[in-house]
Amino acid sequence: MGQEEKLENSMEAYKNIRECLSGLNEIMKMSLPEKNLFRQLAMDNLENLHKNVLEVLRSAFSPREIRIQLRELESDQKEAEEVFPF
Repeated sequence: MGQEEKLENSMEAYKNIRECLSGLNEIMKMSLPEKNLFRQLAMDNLENLHKNVLEVLRSAFSPREIRIQLRELESDQKEAEEVFPF
């Protein structure tokens, strides 16, 4: 498996993780009041988990490769939201 294929697989896994984190974020927003301590703690943990996943990607691939992939992912997500607004 080449470096480019590894990057693509990693970015696909990152996309899935990010969608899961977003789903958990929405569940927390719906389940608990905004000022609830447990909600805030959960949101902080989700944010830290996301940052750590990005750090793992950055340690495995060059920052330039990651930036390009993240831009493409953001662009794809914006296009999807226009077609299928949430």
